[in-house]
Amino acid sequence: MDSTHRKNSRHIFLKNETAVEAFSAPSRRALGIIAAYPAPYRVGISNLGFHFIFRGLHGSPNLNVERVFADTSPVTLETGSALSSRPVVFFSISYEEDYINVVRMLCASGVPPLRQKRGGRPLVIVGGPAVSANPFPISAIADAIALGEGEGTLPGIVSLLEELGVDRFDGRGPREPDDVLDRMARIPGMLVPARSRGAVAFNEPVGLSRFPVSVVVTPDSTFPGALLVESGRGCPGACAFCVATSLYRPFRFMSAAGFAELLATLSVPVERIGLVSTAVAANPDFVKIVRLISSKGMSVSFSSLRAEDLDDEKILAIGEAGTAAASLAPESGSERIRYAMGKRVPDEIYFAAASKLRAAGIAHFTLYLLIGCPGEDGSALADTRAFMEHFRKAIGGRGFSVHANVLVPKPWTPLQFYAMPGERDLVARQHELEKMLRKLGLGVQIKSVRSAIRQAIFSMGDELVGNAIVHYVEGGLSWKRALREAGVNESLHHEKKGPETSFPWDGISGPVHRGVLFKRFEAVERGASGAS
Repeated sequence: MDSTHRKNSRHIFLKNETAVEAFSAPSRRALGIIAAYPAPYRVGISNLGFHFIFRGLHGSPNLNVERVFADTSPVTLETGSALSSRPVVFFSISYEEDYINVVRMLCASGVPPLRQKRGGRPLVIVGGPAVSANPFPISAIADAIALGEGEGTLPGIVSLLEELGVDRFDGRGPREPDDVLDRMARIPGMLVPARSRGAVAFNEPVGLSRFPVSVVVTPDSTFPGALLVESGRGCPGACAFCVATSLYRPFRFMSAAGFAELLATLSVPVERIGLVSTAVAANPDFVKIVRLISSKGMSVSFSSLRAEDLDDEKILAIGEAGTAAASLAPESGSERIRYAMGKRVPDEIYFAAASKLRAAGIAHFTLYLLIGCPGEDGSALADTRAFMEHFRKAIGGRGFSVHANVLVPKPWTPLQFYAMPGERDLVARQHELEKMLRKLGLGVQIKSVRSAIRQAIFSMGDELVGNAIVHYVEGGLSWKRALREAGVNESLHHEKKGPETSFPWDGISGPVHRGVLFKRFEAVERGASGAS
């Protein structure tokens, strides 16, 4: 994107934004801060984690915060200032593959991506689900890494920056980087690669009196014009592949009373509310919240629905709200595979929920599947075909869409011990599934196997992976050569692992004991093989 196009895009993005919350103007001597999201604007502005970071920083009059996205980089959205001109840069990272964009954005602004070459100028701080699960691939790049929930770390970071004040920084970074890093390392939940010694612990789960809400509403979001609200955090399920189940526990939800207070304080007109959670309908106040939104003349949408959460009253409320689309995630059309992975929901629950949702007015359905699951074989494919045929009957013979992604082993889940199938095997399974779904006349979206394998390397890797990303972006090497140059173990995610296996994150005291995870993995293997 050339500079003229980037400037025009910035102006359009700003013009289309409606601020939900008014902030005081920063003081004249406020410290300049960048809040960055390593993906295009429409993706970043749809991410509640990024809204949380922006609000938390912007709420301090001692910090002057501007935003940068992958498609506005290397300059800020607000004033067109260079990313390199601010002494502190925050990156909110939800997806491992966005590490590549972090490096691209730094390089585009002339900032050395490797922290050892940068010397804290500027200071790069990162957080988000991807780095909380495994911070080490980004540890070659970031000066400080926030682990776990932002509510536990961001206030301490903001307090430290306010205390240091603008006099301790220049346009490029802190005047005494070592002192700042020493103090940053003392904030609970912060991993400072150049300073942290011994075990680093996640913060204890926080009681959420206020859940994240959009700071701005815009038609340029992936949820156009919607005010996004986190209605629940964590997940009450026990899926063996799910990071949210492990990292964000216990399951917490926004109450109807809290939602009523939020709506009462809105100072701008909002036409649509988007409820964001891994288990939206698991909220005990789901029906009250949906009907409250409807009573205010607003429509409502949902990030995803779990079939097992949908009783008649909840489905009726969804229909009354005028919702037109619903997404369900059976993960596999085989009950055996689904049960083995901890999603103990029988086929009939999905068919019954779909039938009732269709009767309530839902016209568009999307199903999410995983490829490369433990125990996947020809019988699982046949089961999936039968599942799809029954599902179509349940919604009155209508077509629907299927999104199929390769299962990627994640840290802090039982499947961190799983041997991910090889590329050829996964491609073959992908082709078989896609051919079967298309023969049924279904719309299919499938993410590439190579992308999934790269994500697995990021998920399971160590600091060498960060070096490989820099070789790839800054050095212009092919991805394969970059991995070899950095000395990355390219096969860890394909190897079966046991209690004795060393993982990069072993030194982190997390929310789940590794022994518990391995016992659950053994149960997955037994279930996948059909053993009791």
